Amino acid sequence: MVIKTRDFGEQDVSEDKIISFPNGIFAFEDEHRFIMLSPLGDDVYPAWLQSVDNENLCFIVFDPCQIVSDYSVTADEESLAAAQFGKDSQPHYLTLAVVPEDYKDTTVNLKSPILVNSEKMLAAQTIAAENYPIKFPIFKKAEVPQTEKPFKEGN
Repeated sequence: MVIKTRDFGEQDVSEDKIISFPNGIFAFEDEHRFIMLSPLGDDVYPAWLQSVDNENLCFIVFDPCQIVSDYSVTADEESLAAAQFGKDSQPHYLTLAVVPEDYKDTTVNLKSPILVNSEKMLAAQTIAAENYPIKFPIFKKAEVPQTEKPFKEGN
């Protein structure tokens, strides 16, 4: 099928790649069908989580495990049930990004990840029981070394 996107124009997507969100995404509960788009290839982040039904609704997402190596969340039962996770299922996590004009100030929401059931192409957003930040900076700020004396000409 062909969908219209905000950032990539028309895209030909396979219907089996559509991720269904039975409960939508926080603040977008009426949006249920999304597709992952990545200009650099599958499983390369950042990626775009594009609504299939609303060309102007698109989120930039990251794999939080690539940002925080031991990232893991305890999800609520409602989220796990919505994405039909079994007892032995391991979710693939996505985290929504906020990318300001200066991309170096990009943050991700580690507190409210998206849990993706890749086998069933179902997903749900949850609130992690763990104490993760809502705005986690993904780029480290360069430390500016402090000099003991300001530079003066002739020194």
